[in-house]
Amino acid sequence: MTVKKFIPLTMRKLQRKQKLLNRVLKELGESGKPILVEGKRDKAALERIGVRNRIFLINLTPDELCKRVSKVADEAVILTDFDETGEKLGKRVEEALYSYNILPNTEVRRKLRYLLGVYNFEEIDRKMEEFKKKIEGDTNG
Repeated sequence: MTVKKFIPLTMRKLQRKQKLLNRVLKELGESGKPILVEGKRDKAALERIGVRNRIFLINLTPDELCKRVSKVADEAVILTDFDETGEKLGKRVEEALYSYNILPNTEVRRKLRYLLGVYNFEEIDRKMEEFKKKIEGDTNG
């Protein structure tokens, strides 16, 4: 008879979140889909966590942004912040992408918020570090 190791519920939740986070980041990287962010700090934070996809700053008109994205992809990941400005900007960009027959992906944004509690994407590297420490603390403590 094998004895299963007891794993506290919070640790199991963290392990599930870690697996999902790894899968989301792996799929994002493998997809090569361009990512649309609000600013330079968002872009830099994504690069610090290892994202190598092409990243476009949403500092152009939606029309100009879509023209540039349409040259490289038929789907783009929108990672705008979760404040009022980011929500409105995300919707505007989403509508513009549709008008250029580019599929907007907002699923990654939603998952990263759930998994890491990201509110502003410029903090994603810090949130990843906090998440790693939480997991290490639960496995060591």
